[in-house]
Amino acid sequence: IALVVNTGFSTAKGALVRSVLFPKPTQFKFYRDSFKFIAAMCILAIIGFVLVLHTLIEEKMAMKFIVLRSLDLITVVVPPALPTALTMGAYFAVLRLKKKQIYCISPPRVNVSG
Repeated sequence: IALVVNTGFSTAKGALVRSVLFPKPTQFKFYRDSFKFIAAMCILAIIGFVLVLHTLIEEKMAMKFIVLRSLDLITVVVPPALPTALTMGAYFAVLRLKKKQIYCISPPRVNVSG
């Protein structure tokens, strides 16, 4: 009879378990570039917002119309569903991989692998 007092990650199996339980944080260029893209689109939306606001105020449009058109421009330029679409794309890719008996422990890596 034995009593296990402590376990470690020194063995190969322990290292594998550690890598599954505590994966290294990953910063892929894809995510950095997508945030740069969204930032550029936000800047473009702000410029368009100011131009539309200025033009519609000069034409003496109703304030409700001005606000709706300006906010409409922002939602067209910067799609609010973009992060959701990227997440769903990775999710469905993982599902397709599971059907082929390929298991992924880190879904963000699916975008990198192609």
